Amino acid sequence: MANAASYPQLLRIAVRNVRGNRRRALLAGLAIMLGVLSVTTLRGMLNGVQHALRSETIESQIGALQIHRAGYMSQVFGTPLDLDMAVDDGLFSRLERVPNVKAVAPRINFGAMVSTGDVTTFAMITALDPVRDVKVCPLRYERLSQGELASVKHPDGLVLSAELARRIGAKPQAGDVGRIAVLTNDHDGSLNAVDTRLIGLNGLPRSPGLETRLGLMALPHAQELLRMPGRATEIAVAVHDLTRLEETRAALQKTLGKEYEVSTWPELAHAVADATALQDQILKLITAILLVVALVGVVNTMLMSVLERTREIGVMMALGMRRQAIVVLFVMEAAVINVAAAVPGLLAAFGLLAILERVDVHFQAPGGGVLHIHPEVLQRDLEVVLSVVVLGALAASIFPALRAAKLRPVEALANQ
Repeated sequence: MANAASYPQLLRIAVRNVRGNRRRALLAGLAIMLGVLSVTTLRGMLNGVQHALRSETIESQIGALQIHRAGYMSQVFGTPLDLDMAVDDGLFSRLERVPNVKAVAPRINFGAMVSTGDVTTFAMITALDPVRDVKVCPLRYERLSQGELASVKHPDGLVLSAELARRIGAKPQAGDVGRIAVLTNDHDGSLNAVDTRLIGLNGLPRSPGLETRLGLMALPHAQELLRMPGRATEIAVAVHDLTRLEETRAALQKTLGKEYEVSTWPELAHAVADATALQDQILKLITAILLVVALVGVVNTMLMSVLERTREIGVMMALGMRRQAIVVLFVMEAAVINVAAAVPGLLAAFGLLAILERVDVHFQAPGGGVLHIHPEVLQRDLEVVLSVVVLGALAASIFPALRAAKLRPVEALANQ
């Protein structure tokens, strides 16, 4: 053998050696393939879940961005009405001319008492523009379990959570049978009330959490109740591209000035952002466990190969192959196994995700929305899987390769 074997020659030898030990290579490759299959499938499903959670949060509740008067968010739990703003078509047109802004919608959030006459309880009401809000939150109707949203046809309509309606004994009914009084302090602190009609329900009865206290009504009706004509406490914003969220926030802030503050959806929906981060951490832990399993298989295979091929290694070294070439040869053998196993692992993962996509996996979200899971594997996910699983397995082959290179030719040839 030549004093210095070329890399193509070493690769041909590596492929030949893998073919010659198919059973052992198959066992090691199976660990790699299952690792790639598992991690890719989990990542694809998790991407689908996270995308569904973001869509449900953004497109059915809060919008991608929200605009308030400066200082509003620091007092958001008190729903201050004095930090309001004038809203008109001129302002909306100016905001919608900002690059990446798709639509805007004014709102008012306030606390109120809802009463059927016999029972009274507290509710958090969001007043929506009947025309504009559907462009910002097109999935809001999916949260309805019964009836419809307040609209131009139902200017006095009220939507409550199913649990809140159950507590006060209200049901969506035609005419004056289902009338509900809404009482609250107006913009100046004076008590005021309006008569509404329950036209829809959100979510399911006995749902836990804050969702049980939420209600929706038309913005003009709320402005009459709160004595705030032509004003709102927030403007929800829909965007074309969520990846440009910070850029859009900066542009809106520049357009509006320091009197206003612009918040992104992760800042407004901490629970969803935290849940996404936790899911990512759990997947990293699972990936690490699968990697350890794959590495054990590779190390075991390569060590057995070194023990069984001691005499062969001695012959190669006696014929002039350098120790460095021995290391490269064993690493290449591991690389051949990894690549041969990773490709079918990826193909199997894509096939499984395609089946799950056709099945239409979905489940009920808190608050009544339906989350449709659309699995998706991003380019960065493939890069992570291949680098972590395949390169990690290659790194694991270094130890057996170094052990092979440390053998002395005379001792290796003497080994039977």
